[in-house]
Amino acid sequence: MKPKVAIVECPDYNQNNIDNAIQEGLHLLGGLEKFIKPGQKVLLKVNGLMDAEPEAAATTHPTIVSALIREINKLGAKTYVGDSPGNAAANIAKTMEKAGFTQAAKEAGGEILNFQHYKIVDVPSPSSNKRIKMIKISKAVLDADVIINLPKLKTHTWTLFTGAVKNLFGVVPGFYKSKYHIIAPQPYEFSESLVDILEIVKPQLNIMDGVVGMEGAGPSAGPKRFMGALFFSTDAVAMDAVCSEAINFKPFDIDTTKIAHQRKLGTGDLDQIEIIGTPLAKIKKHDWKHSASTYTLTRYIPNWLSWFFRPIIRYLRIDPEIIQEKCTKCLICVKNCPAKTIHFKNNIVKIDLSNCIMCYCCSELCPDQAIRHKRSWLVRLLNIKGPE
Repeated sequence: MKPKVAIVECPDYNQNNIDNAIQEGLHLLGGLEKFIKPGQKVLLKVNGLMDAEPEAAATTHPTIVSALIREINKLGAKTYVGDSPGNAAANIAKTMEKAGFTQAAKEAGGEILNFQHYKIVDVPSPSSNKRIKMIKISKAVLDADVIINLPKLKTHTWTLFTGAVKNLFGVVPGFYKSKYHIIAPQPYEFSESLVDILEIVKPQLNIMDGVVGMEGAGPSAGPKRFMGALFFSTDAVAMDAVCSEAINFKPFDIDTTKIAHQRKLGTGDLDQIEIIGTPLAKIKKHDWKHSASTYTLTRYIPNWLSWFFRPIIRYLRIDPEIIQEKCTKCLICVKNCPAKTIHFKNNIVKIDLSNCIMCYCCSELCPDQAIRHKRSWLVRLLNIKGPE
């Protein structure tokens, strides 16, 4: 039986419009009662990437959280809302409040869950990953009876696309996230562990916030882009395949989709997915801007040929660079750089590019968008654009 992905058009974040879209999407999948029983603990895993207002389009919109809590309450279950922000040093309470999740939960009858206040459980890699052998996950996540995954539709400067599978990285609390970037410094290697998390967490339902997404230098510094739809599926991989296609990627260009499909954790082949509700062709954006990085330039070179191209690859660089006049010296980049190659000295923040692994965590987490991406001379010569 083909997995289903429901697409429901929604013109804006007006609460009534969101309520109607949520109800329609759940109905298309057979009703919320298929997933939730009275008395169960339901976790809404939002995208709470950073301390940002809902209008910034970097986080799941709180109206979706409100709508779902009310629907869950009707079934006699208890709803919790949680995430662990990308900035490991962030004040999580402040992050959840600014993103609108705290008010949404309070008004609708749910509770905020701070993942970092709970025990951390070491879960063995289900794929026997040689790099990240143990996945650290908040026990609050593992204790939930039902997990509803609420990603935001965005591009990503490192993994190209951030959707349902990537959103689950938030179940890893605190500074463990940055450590994983060092242990698995290449996007494909990192994506293998993201798929491990998918296999461990197994969200029962995924709802993508695609009313307003982000293009270009996502997941936080790109321009907002209207899509006008919510996506629903029990299959996180199928959802990512459909949503990445909607913003003009080929689904198997996204490593998490390709790996998860190969491991039979979901379906990434569009021909094997049943799209219900609004046709994909009606909402697809052929001109959605993508983000280029060093990985986009080298990912198709086979490992056995990499030695031959190594002299060229070293000059194919798109490096992060501090825009000093915009830098407010909040030091979020310094504290969260996985390679510890960003330093604050003489009242100036600087990046030592000799140790930079080009993960772009710094630009992803910068609240002031004070980090740009500088193309090397060879990238400029080849007229390859960097993150926009």
